[in-house]
Amino acid sequence: MELFLPGFATLLIAALIVFLVLPRLGAPILAALSVALLAYGVYNHAQLFGYEYRYSTWQDVLKGYASFVLIGVMILAILFYIAFLFMTKGPSALPVNNIPANAAVNTAVTNVFNTAGNMVGNVTGAVTDTVNSVTNTILGNGNNRNNRSNVLSNLTNILATPAPRNNRNNFF
Repeated sequence: MELFLPGFATLLIAALIVFLVLPRLGAPILAALSVALLAYGVYNHAQLFGYEYRYSTWQDVLKGYASFVLIGVMILAILFYIAFLFMTKGPSALPVNNIPANAAVNTAVTNVFNTAGNMVGNVTGAVTDTVNSVTNTILGNGNNRNNRSNVLSNLTNILATPAPRNNRNNFF
């Protein structure tokens, strides 16, 4: 196998430039040099392959689907951004003094569930009393006038906000 000296010399000169010259240049000079080289590459590519772009017709069929592709890309971008917002864990934008302590949050949540449990217990108790009163009225057990007044008072209890009874349904 022959050693190709011009290729080896080019590789050696490029390595010397990359490792010895470029690190000493500043960032603005490197940015300007990158833009100039990119512009030269685009110009050179357009000169070499311009006729292929002029005579190419396979993409004409896809022009009818351009709006659907654009809308699909926008929907995907929105979904990915929403997923990014929910998946990243960064510092909070709220001031530190406005964030409640975990104990306060846990106590508040526990109080909400206890209150809800008490209300459910009170409503089920009122419904049970009403069903019993209606059953007694239909079956004729006891005094009908007394049962009718019990039914009305129990219906009023169901519609009114119940007061906590003896905390018999605490969930926590």
